[in-house]
Amino acid sequence: MISSTLISFIVIAVIIFAVVVIAVSQMVIIVQQGEVKVVESFGKYVRTLDPGLHFLVPVLYNVRQRVSLKQTPLEIPPQSVITKDNVIINIDEALKYHVTDARAFVYDNQDSVLSMVQDCQSNLRGIIGKMDLNEVLNGTEEINQALFASVQHITAGYGLSIDRINIGEIKVSQEIVDSMNKLITASRDKESMITVSEGKKQSVILDSEARASEMEIDAEARAKQTKIDAEARAERMRIDAEAEAAKIRTLAEADKQRIQTINTAIRESGIDENVLSYLGIQAFKEVARSNTNTVILPSNMTELGNVPVVKALWDSENEKHD
Repeated sequence: MISSTLISFIVIAVIIFAVVVIAVSQMVIIVQQGEVKVVESFGKYVRTLDPGLHFLVPVLYNVRQRVSLKQTPLEIPPQSVITKDNVIINIDEALKYHVTDARAFVYDNQDSVLSMVQDCQSNLRGIIGKMDLNEVLNGTEEINQALFASVQHITAGYGLSIDRINIGEIKVSQEIVDSMNKLITASRDKESMITVSEGKKQSVILDSEARASEMEIDAEARAKQTKIDAEARAERMRIDAEAEAAKIRTLAEADKQRIQTINTAIRESGIDENVLSYLGIQAFKEVARSNTNTVILPSNMTELGNVPVVKALWDSENEKHD
């Protein structure tokens, strides 16, 4: 039979072994990849354990919190937001974030994730409140960029970094949907009328331009025809003038030839000046006896009386008629 002393020794040994095992288990700290652990000493932050095997003195040090450094997706519940044109819409958000500073994440904020969500919701209300409904429905990408830019610096103070943020489904009341459909229909009708009017306007402009072009062509044709007619008349006048000049030259040449022939005939006939004077007197007498009221007396007729032969001829002629 085992004595009580041995039993007591076994119990004490077991207790010591259990304490040692517990103490060793408390000393060995294993940190998984993609996470860190925050270590405290009597409630005060000491350090952050990176992935791997670590040893801590029990009682003096303890692990306050395990913090994941992996990217974490988060769905933000839908919230009601009022647009610039006083339309109430329900909109939700989805974001992805990761912890950048474990100490700040654990100690600087009571709930860093909740603070990040509240900041996103608050900034989203401010952004949507500056936009009309149509701008909200058609500008989700712009909203995402504006929201990301507005909260990324704020969340840095929580030891967090937002990697991406997206606007989810945007819901409006059925009444607003009906109004929007009516507005879209009216807008389409307006655009259709504008298109038809613009087409008619362009048609009128084209017709006017065509008529103006035709008038311009007709005017150019008339101008060319007038120029051709004027050139033809000028050519006819030039030809007539040349013909008239040629006729005058021909007549003048004929008179010249006739005079030259008469002069040649007179020189060859041997008629002297006395005979010519006599012939002239005879011709003058015939003119004087005619019924002509006006008689032109040559300037040399007074000199004919000074010629003895001519005077004799004149006197004899006067006696015959007497």
